[in-house]
Amino acid sequence: MARSDFTGKHKVRAQNISHSNIKTKRWQRLNVQSRRLYVPELGKFVRVSVTTRDLRSIDKLGFWPYLTKTLDRRFAASELRSPQEMSGLFKKLGIEVVFEELPADKAG
Repeated sequence: MARSDFTGKHKVRAQNISHSNIKTKRWQRLNVQSRRLYVPELGKFVRVSVTTRDLRSIDKLGFWPYLTKTLDRRFAASELRSPQEMSGLFKKLGIEVVFEELPADKAG
């Protein structure tokens, strides 16, 4: 399934509704494309799957600010169950990321 590496968006199920209110299932597909983007902070090109909306935002903000903004949004919305789910993107970028476990509360 095509999925954006940054936002995690993918195709969704929808319905066509006719004039007589008959509902038929269909897919709403995103315009996900594989692009080779230059990351000035890393000094290299990276191949990522992005939506056209992601590309417009990257052109406006820059690669690194857009990456940090979307990661902050995804972690805040609890869309990711664990930081390790983003390891594929970090691996593509060639970034070594170490996630530390939070200490358990000793109040119990």
